[in-house]
Amino acid sequence: MLHIMRDLPIELINAIVQDISATVDLLHLRSLNRSYRKLVTPRAFSKLHIKNSIQSAQNFRQIIATASLAIHVREVVYDSRDNECFRLLPDNVGKSLSIHSADAVSELEEVLTNAFCGITALPRIESVILNFWPSFLCRESGREVCENPFWFINRQLTLLHAIHHGMKTSRMTTLSLNNVILPTTSYDFVSSLTDSPLSHISVSVVSNAEVSTWSASNNINGSLGALLPPSNPTLKSIVLRSPQGAYHSLATRLSSFYYPSLESLVLENIIFDHTPSFDGVEEFVLRHRDTLQRLELQSCACYVSDSGTNVRQWSTIWQRWAAELTSLTELVVNSGDCRYVLLDADRGYIPHGEVSTLVYEDDTSSLQVFKESIAAGQVAVV
Repeated sequence: MLHIMRDLPIELINAIVQDISATVDLLHLRSLNRSYRKLVTPRAFSKLHIKNSIQSAQNFRQIIATASLAIHVREVVYDSRDNECFRLLPDNVGKSLSIHSADAVSELEEVLTNAFCGITALPRIESVILNFWPSFLCRESGREVCENPFWFINRQLTLLHAIHHGMKTSRMTTLSLNNVILPTTSYDFVSSLTDSPLSHISVSVVSNAEVSTWSASNNINGSLGALLPPSNPTLKSIVLRSPQGAYHSLATRLSSFYYPSLESLVLENIIFDHTPSFDGVEEFVLRHRDTLQRLELQSCACYVSDSGTNVRQWSTIWQRWAAELTSLTELVVNSGDCRYVLLDADRGYIPHGEVSTLVYEDDTSSLQVFKESIAAGQVAVV
């Protein structure tokens, strides 16, 4: 069979290569002969998957150091785990682990730091995706070791610092960060990167409920702007998501962020402040009225400070945006199960059950008017 594969016409070999996506299969083909190597190498190394292990990080470093391979890398994905649900472990998990596991964590962080600082050696890199999970593969035992929150947050900080160091001279244009615990203020290495090369950034945060479970506090919720690059004319697209549940932070400060080329903004499970301010999400959207073309809201809600306070209606927000977002050409809105939420000391953010039917009807009517005003321009509304 291998003999037949080696003797196939070059056109058929190329067709076979284009039909194969599994990296393992591509590497097997690459080992057959020079013809296969030449055709397969660009495809096999265009997208690199790095596991959360020392060996995988070392392999990544070797590829970076090999110019004939590094030139083909366009996307790097760290610790992708299909169909796995994120869950932070209780604070007491990991404290009883052996000193060998602690040493392995330190070694893993060092190798990962060196690897991601080295993305500057990838001349065609376009995209980096960092997925953070509270566990790693131990090289000695081969088993998965659960991390306590300190290890998890420290590794997150280490990798974020490394990738921002690499971005100083890298050509990458897309950065996606998943399962992030946001700090209350921006890291210095983020705020100092004034010449960010990014045109797209996506940040998927750990929900308030998840953070509260292991921290025993409802107040450890960092700013939504903590990982956004400083204001610059390059950024065109922002995604801020909290896929596991609602996210709200009184520490959010967005007033200093303005991107004159921003065209698309996606918000998922983000809670809007009760009172609009220059630091809030509502004003951040309006600040980009001249360029914003696409706006998507998935299961967002308005925060109500207490049950005796009048809600800030969505209808007010829809009316403001309809009047001022004159460049908008596409609006996607999914209201989800609740539109107004309260902060309960024990249960976290919960639906506000004392909102009248008239309020919801007013919200729905105002949203429809907003959609119709956009549709009148023959644009996409979902």
